[in-house]
Amino acid sequence: MKPTIYGMRPKGSQQTLEWRRHRAIELLDDGKSPAEVADFLGVSRNTVYRWRRRYRRDGRDGIEAKPIPGRPPRLTDRQVEQLFHCLEQGARAYGFPSERWTQARVAVLIQQKFGVDFCAFHVGRILASRGWSLQKSEYKVQTLI
Repeated sequence: MKPTIYGMRPKGSQQTLEWRRHRAIELLDDGKSPAEVADFLGVSRNTVYRWRRRYRRDGRDGIEAKPIPGRPPRLTDRQVEQLFHCLEQGARAYGFPSERWTQARVAVLIQQKFGVDFCAFHVGRILASRGWSLQKSEYKVQTLI
């Protein structure tokens, strides 16, 4: 049996980990012992017992993949839609001296409109999630020739 480190999430996608739990139940139903199942799947015997208990108590729901919790988004889907509507109107419509949107300008807009502070880096991630990219300033390169 492989040693396990408690508290560590096993490697694999949610679907892969769910498949292992379903496979364990199938093998147990086919008459394999928990030790054989654990050895075959590379998990501890206690893990197999835990999966079997959850399956007996909750059925297939007990061994299904669960969403991995994370921090909830700071802007709602509706607010994101409103943000992109604002961006389409151009930066001048919101008091900026040119039409060019920068991450810093978008961060200011989000703060003014929704009262949420974002760093410029995260603003870029929000924009990229919708296929937007901000234009970089043009630089003129001088040649010495």
